[in-house]
Amino acid sequence: MRNNKKLILTVLAATLLLGATPAFAQLIGTWTGEGKGNCHPYPGVVIYPWQQWKGEVFESPDEDVLLFVGEWFDANGSHGTFTGKILPIGTQELAICKGVWTWFDPSGDTNQPVYGGDFLMNFYRKEGYCKGTWSSIWLSSSQKGTMEGKKVE
Repeated sequence: MRNNKKLILTVLAATLLLGATPAFAQLIGTWTGEGKGNCHPYPGVVIYPWQQWKGEVFESPDEDVLLFVGEWFDANGSHGTFTGKILPIGTQELAICKGVWTWFDPSGDTNQPVYGGDFLMNFYRKEGYCKGTWSSIWLSSSQKGTMEGKKVE
């Protein structure tokens, strides 16, 4: 009887793992989108993070997680990066990514991007659609900016 329980648990675990794999794989690829909101890194400078963005979802080579990494651009020529991890919470239809975004300050004395704030992106696997919010460490005309996009590859 004890061996039967172990066998049933092993089969159940394998079934759950195989069932989750396709949903996990649906996120992998290129995503693009647009965003709204602005912030003021210092007086006289306004940037529009996530106004246009493009990112990749891929498996981390070091961890057993998916990463969401990319760049954003605005119409004024400002740009930056974003990096996030797909969290192990959510459902078969929803994956949640939490991360940070940066800005390349043209007046800075380094070519490295500076931390601008955090973001949260919800990926809707079946629809190939994502929607999220971003916050800034700088003054902003709104509490949070928004962004949305779709899978293109």
